[in-house]
Amino acid sequence: MENKKKGFLLGRRASEGYFLSTATRALIIGVAVIVVCIVCSLALYMSKQGKAAINTGTNQYNKMLEDYQDLNKAMYDGLEVSGSEVTTLISKLLTLKEYTSVRVKTKASDFVCYNYYYDELSNTISNADNKQFLTALEEAKGANNYINPQADFLGSVKKNANGIIICIDFVQQ
Repeated sequence: MENKKKGFLLGRRASEGYFLSTATRALIIGVAVIVVCIVCSLALYMSKQGKAAINTGTNQYNKMLEDYQDLNKAMYDGLEVSGSEVTTLISKLLTLKEYTSVRVKTKASDFVCYNYYYDELSNTISNADNKQFLTALEEAKGANNYINPQADFLGSVKKNANGIIICIDFVQQ
């Protein structure tokens, strides 16, 4: 009997173990709900932060990929190259029929377009029959648009609204 009294005073029944009052149970459930809400909100916050970081990384990757695709053309921007390099580029573009115009200005002539005609006003290129562009290099050394292999040319690139290089200019120095 003494054991039962002691157990009852400590809040314990001999057959059941510890029991909690209704108020204590409600308090524990309330704390558990708050903890779950905090954990869920942290998970959502971290998910949004991760998504933003992934989007930023993807955008940087796409920009880098776009720059890399035109790297063989973009390298001529502000670069001084020899006339032989210019003729090699023109021959390559003509052979591959790439969507790029090359304009060359020698000391004897104004700009001459190769592969496509470049229109400065609309910043577009065209290969229409009524446009003035050459599909072969001039090999006669006395011609105005002959490109001297030993001459130096300063390159610059023109991009369209989509950021695609559509024209490479070379001006003889």
